[in-house]
Amino acid sequence: MRPNNQTDAIPNCDDIQELVAEYAFGLTDPEQTRFVEANLPACPDAALQLADFQRLQTEMRASVPQIEPSAALGDRLMAAIATPAPVEIRPSVPPAAVTTTLQVTPTPRRWQLRPMWLVAAALVALILTNAFWYLRTEDLNRRQTELLTQLMNQQQVDQAFVIANTDGLRWVRLPPSEESSKTTAVLMWNAESQIGLLYAQGLPKLASDTTYQLWLTRGEARISAGTFTIDDTGKAAYLFHITEPIDNYTWARITVEPAKGSDAPSDTIIVNGKIALS
Repeated sequence: MRPNNQTDAIPNCDDIQELVAEYAFGLTDPEQTRFVEANLPACPDAALQLADFQRLQTEMRASVPQIEPSAALGDRLMAAIATPAPVEIRPSVPPAAVTTTLQVTPTPRRWQLRPMWLVAAALVALILTNAFWYLRTEDLNRRQTELLTQLMNQQQVDQAFVIANTDGLRWVRLPPSEESSKTTAVLMWNAESQIGLLYAQGLPKLASDTTYQLWLTRGEARISAGTFTIDDTGKAAYLFHITEPIDNYTWARITVEPAKGSDAPSDTIIVNGKIALS
């Protein structure tokens, strides 16, 4: 840990990037918040990721009706948060100012981080108030909407991301395959979870006989996370479920495939990014 009075050293930007997602959600504690804000100007990649993430959050909220979750849902969410040892429940159906002198604030110790079930609960709230209603109102990704509806009927949505032995929220920006492309995509999931959320914008409109398909790969192994559609502005919010933890995979990519999907990814890659932690 670096001393507080060190002014000339360059901070470890990996430490900043590790906290960017939680900082964007407002889930960092005061020490973490000071650490990020003090050192962010020295980490342009982290600053770019934060700007992208905040913009995507703003656009997601602006694109859907702001519907208050029911009181019953709030009670279930609070009950899940209060549970000391939550268990995994699987769905029955698969589905910045720049300063001249930088003061490096010490990296917060990991045991001081906010409990990850709280991050998980916040992600549930985000999905319920944004992605779910986005899917309903825009009639996109009907299969995922039905999955969420079924989970809500089973009173399991509030537990879907609260998983035993979790390390918390993961998110990664998936860059476009062509530098000139304006496509932006973010993949979010909980550690050790089989459920993830993809949010993308700037996707080109496709012919009626083609669709977008999300893939996760690890070496020569690959798995399809399903197909999804976009709205008239090129945006998509896609909740997906696979048969093993997302953490088991190394890369995520979006390709253009036939309308009913494909068994193997095509060469038309729209975005491609590394999701592994190492």
